[in-house]
Amino acid sequence: MILADIIRQLVGCVIIGAMAVTLTMSFAALIYTGILAPHLGEGIPFALIGAAAMAAVGAFSYSLRGSICNPQDVTAVLLGTTAVGIASTSAVVGDALFPTILALIIAASLVAGITALASGLLRIGALVNYAPYPVIAGFLAATGYLLVMGAIGIISRESVTLFTIGTVVLSLPVMHWLPWITAGLGLAILTRKLQSEFVIPIALCLAAIIFFCIIWVLGLSLDTALERGLLLGPFIDAKNNDVFSSSFVGRIEWTAVIAAAPTLVAVSGLTLLGSMLNSTGFAMSTGLTLDSERDMRATGISNIAAGAFGGMPGFLILGESILARQMGLTGVLPGLSAALACGVAALLGTQYLVYVPAGLMAMIVAYLGFDLLGSWLLSSSKRLPKYEYAVVVLIVLVAASFGFLEALALGTLATAAIFVISYAKADILRSRTTGRKRRSRVERSNEAMEYLSSAGDTCVILELTGFLFFGTSDRIARVTFSELENEGVKFLILDFERVSGLDASANLSLTDVVTRAQASGVEVIFCAMAPKLKRHFLQVGPIPRMVRFFASCDAALEHVEDQLLKDANHNSLGTVPHVISLVKDIEAEFADRQDIIRRIDLQAGEILLHIGSGSSELYILVQGQLRAEIETEKAARLRVAEFREGALIGELAYYANVPRTAWVVADQPSHVLRIDLSDVDGTFSPSLYAFHQAAARSLAMRVMRMNDYIRDLSP
Repeated sequence: MILADIIRQLVGCVIIGAMAVTLTMSFAALIYTGILAPHLGEGIPFALIGAAAMAAVGAFSYSLRGSICNPQDVTAVLLGTTAVGIASTSAVVGDALFPTILALIIAASLVAGITALASGLLRIGALVNYAPYPVIAGFLAATGYLLVMGAIGIISRESVTLFTIGTVVLSLPVMHWLPWITAGLGLAILTRKLQSEFVIPIALCLAAIIFFCIIWVLGLSLDTALERGLLLGPFIDAKNNDVFSSSFVGRIEWTAVIAAAPTLVAVSGLTLLGSMLNSTGFAMSTGLTLDSERDMRATGISNIAAGAFGGMPGFLILGESILARQMGLTGVLPGLSAALACGVAALLGTQYLVYVPAGLMAMIVAYLGFDLLGSWLLSSSKRLPKYEYAVVVLIVLVAASFGFLEALALGTLATAAIFVISYAKADILRSRTTGRKRRSRVERSNEAMEYLSSAGDTCVILELTGFLFFGTSDRIARVTFSELENEGVKFLILDFERVSGLDASANLSLTDVVTRAQASGVEVIFCAMAPKLKRHFLQVGPIPRMVRFFASCDAALEHVEDQLLKDANHNSLGTVPHVISLVKDIEAEFADRQDIIRRIDLQAGEILLHIGSGSSELYILVQGQLRAEIETEKAARLRVAEFREGALIGELAYYANVPRTAWVVADQPSHVLRIDLSDVDGTFSPSLYAFHQAAARSLAMRVMRMNDYIRDLSP
């Protein structure tokens, strides 16, 4: 078993190294093309040495072990377009051409490296966590498409696109490309069926053996196979030149390099984006844990190392990294294999790779492409809603028709549009209730509570939720305007406790609500609005006078309840609360028992009840104000209730026969009645019966209000 693992890893190292060399040389050919084609032999050694440095540094730098950092086709295409443009001008000619183009490549690698390193240090790489899943899936699917096109390009030795594939394929003998591409598709299907790590190396070895057997049967020599394009070669050898002489730098046309600054910026942007997406794609494909900031720094250091040796910019290459892991290569082995192969190829020359079957490389690349297409284009149709899957398909189509950047930009915009539409449909109204069902923490007399129940529908509480933005601003207006049309509404409370943000459109809608409410004579109350949101709202413009701000919904409800009782002149109508009258009846019936009723005077801050104490008596607040407090996890006191005149205190612990659940403290000088019924509870008494009935009614009404409020919260 150990020997089999060693053989498998050796085969994997050879394949990964051969692919790294082949891809690097092909990307160099994208730059040194057209007018620059004669300089390809000079450019390839620099590209290979730079790729070796990039892969070696990346092998030890990435958090995703097994990552291979390699030059990329997207950045190579941009540099190639600019390089051909420079070569086409009359300003850069002769012996200044190659030094200038090499300086352009070095500048691109260094700028991209510094940008990526700074982004990693500033922790910008974490932004990848916000990348929409359909965009990532579309990116991976589009990568698969490009790999399939690249596989055909390896055989045809031409750049293959959606618009040229017909011409390219028709110009080639069918047997030159169809068996290899079909084999790549078959390998992708086979690896899914068998789930064995030996499938790929066995398939590649068999394919190579079959290829050379066919060559032998047909009586073709290797030179003839080279002439027919069946092998990777021939390659153009590097020319002897003075690239290391002191005059080389002097021949660089720096004005042309500086003029290419937009290209350098674009290459840096592509490096950042590609690094984030490829790292995320690799993590998702392998199940590894991603450290986006570290990997961004690794990309930066790797590019700086490549630039120091004249190499091209790049980032984690997804296809090779996935293949290496599937072939059992882990840790630093994949990166070092790529680095060693590129370094040896640069030092010894490329003549040793000329006899590798071109179709074999095409088969590997096609396999990777079909595997990604199957995983992210076909399988996504089952995992994603139709509208999100449409984004994946859109990215692939646009990438095939126009380009990778355009596809990602359009896919991101489409995903953002879907999010806006979907979020706009979400209900921003968590609950709608009234003052009849929802009360403040203030405990009052039964008469006051009953009056608030009858007048509670004049106060509407709307609990908002989520991020309020232009997509939901119309919903805000419609919901609130419908409440203002009710003539019985006097107070409108908008609860912002669960609102995470406001945009300008939502602010304007809220301002319209306040203005409309003022015209209708309704008092609008904003409660639990975060300070940042409040500042943002107040910046919109002058706010009408009939809007109030409270720190919590409880404080807003207390204000409304006080206002309702004040407007009804309720306190002067009720004279003595009924429960106090009942206590007087008990006192009269048990006149010989002075210990049943006691009068207690409290100063501000004095404790009436201690948490955890016994509960054999009840209390009624005759005058003043009390508060209930509990202890938080941090040993701090939290105010949970207030008591006003006529309020019954301690009835929950008394009837449940449990210790006191809170401290009760005087907010101001107060007068309290203490009722101790422990010795007379077994005695039949009309006054005791009426008192217990009133206390039970108070508890029942409180439970009913809570049930109604919970029902309003239910969807």
